[in-house]
Amino acid sequence: MLAISSLSLRMSTRQGRKSVRIAKIENQNNRQVTFSKHRNCVFKKANELDIMTGAEVGIIVCPQGSKPYSFGHPNVNETINKYVGEERPPSPSSPGIDDKYVQMFRKDNSRKLNTRLNSLQNQLDSALNLKSKLKQMNKNVESQQEWFKGPIEKMNYTEASMLKEGLEDLLLKVKNYGTERAYGYEN
Repeated sequence: MLAISSLSLRMSTRQGRKSVRIAKIENQNNRQVTFSKHRNCVFKKANELDIMTGAEVGIIVCPQGSKPYSFGHPNVNETINKYVGEERPPSPSSPGIDDKYVQMFRKDNSRKLNTRLNSLQNQLDSALNLKSKLKQMNKNVESQQEWFKGPIEKMNYTEASMLKEGLEDLLLKVKNYGTERAYGYEN
């Protein structure tokens, strides 16, 4: 009777698994160690799944800034090809991830980067085109105002009448501006 109660006492004091907070690990070394442990556990579970059920399993794990790791039964390449629809004969000479899949990732990244580059190039071309147009417009305005830089006494009739029209137009604009903002300008 004593043995049974101490056994049940030991069983009741046994603790279960601890709950772990799920968050990014900031320390790079701790993150790498945790990644390696969890990667190995995932590969072990995939192997158990294959053994117990006969399922074909293929896993690719790509950590940040490192080479990809793969597990597959019978082979990761064959499993992925079967899933993607590209049947090919078994190849025992390629136990790891095939260069073909690395190239697929690179091509996808290249396409995204090229699209972004083209967009930025178009924006740059538009900005340069606009700058050129503004520069030309500025030259045109400056050339039209050249006559105004000389003394009034040396102006001919056409230049003097243009100056008068310009000043009247400017006065009208100032009055309208003041009226719109209720500055109280009157004639």
